[in-house]
Amino acid sequence: MATSRIRAKGVVEIRYTDCNGERCSLYPGKINKRDAETLCRRIEHIVSRQITGADPEPAVSQWLADTAERSSKLYAKLVKAGLASPRIESPEPEVEPEAKQTPTIQEWTRRFIDNHSGKSGTIEQLEITARALCKVFGPDRRIDELTPGDAEDFRKWLQSKGNERKKYQTGLAHNTVRRRIGRSKEMFRAAVRHELIEKNPFADEVAATSGNPERLVLVPADWIEACIRRAPCEDWRIMLAFARYGGMRSHETRIQKWEDIDLPNNVMLVRSHKNPPVRRCPIFPELRAHLMRAREMAPEGAIYVQTRYSHDANILTTLSKIITRAGLVPWEKPMQNLRATRETELLAHYPAKDVTSWLGNSPKVAHEHYAMTMQASFDRAVESGARIAGVTAGVPMGKVPPKVPQTLQDKPHHREDTKKADMENPANAWVCLVSALGDLSSSYPARTRT
Repeated sequence: MATSRIRAKGVVEIRYTDCNGERCSLYPGKINKRDAETLCRRIEHIVSRQITGADPEPAVSQWLADTAERSSKLYAKLVKAGLASPRIESPEPEVEPEAKQTPTIQEWTRRFIDNHSGKSGTIEQLEITARALCKVFGPDRRIDELTPGDAEDFRKWLQSKGNERKKYQTGLAHNTVRRRIGRSKEMFRAAVRHELIEKNPFADEVAATSGNPERLVLVPADWIEACIRRAPCEDWRIMLAFARYGGMRSHETRIQKWEDIDLPNNVMLVRSHKNPPVRRCPIFPELRAHLMRAREMAPEGAIYVQTRYSHDANILTTLSKIITRAGLVPWEKPMQNLRATRETELLAHYPAKDVTSWLGNSPKVAHEHYAMTMQASFDRAVESGARIAGVTAGVPMGKVPPKVPQTLQDKPHHREDTKKADMENPANAWVCLVSALGDLSSSYPARTRT
């Protein structure tokens, strides 16, 4: 059943369940209540026909056609939600090869994004990069006119004024700049492959991202327990527990299903929109108590562990309020640092291969972007060093062994019965003399006088 509600600034939100059983939202903009109710009924009709594999009724089909002509923005939202088919544009007249012109920055980036097969988050980031390119170089500049110097200037602009959210008054973070450069490089690499330009102007620009330890924060369990106590509902409590004690990504905390959680055997299947899409993870003791409470408070027949937010909802504003309400100062990258803290704790106790398979990344990514140095490890190293059973056990702390044990190769080759004379033990001297006499030959050659 589709329902409508008024969000902030009068924006209408249509909530419905698609043909796959997933909860979805559509934002048609500022419309009156009557039009919103009509739109709900039409969406319900389209979804029901999709389930049965039938076409919409003629009245709804005509409404879709009229919407495509009158309100292309609303129709694009319906297409993106899978409720309508993309419009089939009339083919443009063929252009003779000699009359073919190099596209402008706006034309090429639009063409590249329209043909890209990435998810909605990737498309959004590509569009932000395209807007930045158009703002710096102008939308009508041809892509073959850009030089490596222009690419360097674009990087400097991103570092100083590239923040679109701040109205281009401040720069972007180090890794964000590299990601924008990487997407620009990707767009122009495709232009090279289509033989629209001869050389990629961004080819020499560095795009590889690296970890930023300055933004990593080790979040103690006491902090998150205080936040859980101040959380407004059970959905928030289990989301925080999933992030801190399960090491889940932000979107993963909102898409888990009860059918994948096996409390008796302490194992759960974690669903994700990243690779791998499903991974096997143990239910850690710290997480188990919160899962049991959430299971008791879940409504009868609940499918998802939390039902308040969709996977792409912005939860950071509410999370910041919860942290403040708990008497704490909001830390940087709150959800990622909860995951990083859990991964750091696990890496201190278990092999990296096991930990990364549980949390869904690789050892390289874990050590570059998540693992943190801990003061507790430093203190333990000062106190205990690095003891190995059978090697360092029994050695007094702060003392050096008087002599390094010799290996078999280090020992000199002597007869087993050879002994050194000991002045304090005369009997040992007699043993040495008898051994030496026994080694002498019993006959000697006759001496001749010359």
